[in-house]
Amino acid sequence: MRNPSKKSYQHHPDRKLLRVEYGPHLRYLPPALAADLAGVSLQTVYKWIAGTHPMDRRTRLVLYTRALGLLPDHRWREWHIDETGRLTAPNGWSFHPDELMAFTYQKQLNAELQARVARLEVDNRMLREALDYAQANRWPGNVVPLRTAVKKAGH
Repeated sequence: MRNPSKKSYQHHPDRKLLRVEYGPHLRYLPPALAADLAGVSLQTVYKWIAGTHPMDRRTRLVLYTRALGLLPDHRWREWHIDETGRLTAPNGWSFHPDELMAFTYQKQLNAELQARVARLEVDNRMLREALDYAQANRWPGNVVPLRTAVKKAGH
């Protein structure tokens, strides 16, 4: 008779599950699902569960990504994709793929609005300069311009 495992998770003798854990993220996968996600044989998964065959680093990263929803790049540290398929930020905010697409559209609209505002600012500056020039070169309000009579030819 085998001695019970001294691992930190509970052992269920009636079902063998693969424990996939990274930080606070933990999932127990049925062997068939683990084999499908990792792209290995069912026999290999049973060897991992029994502890007779170590899992290589790349396979572990694949399982972190596919089973836990973790993103492998260091810039995405503490981000993950939850069970509902939403990308979850470290602060708890989550985004659905359609919402992320909306951000790109909003970014494009924002760029167009910024370009339009820049054009309007140029137009506004030119109009102000023209107005300032017109006000500086106009006749004072209390002076009447002297009109001289022009002789018409033939009179």
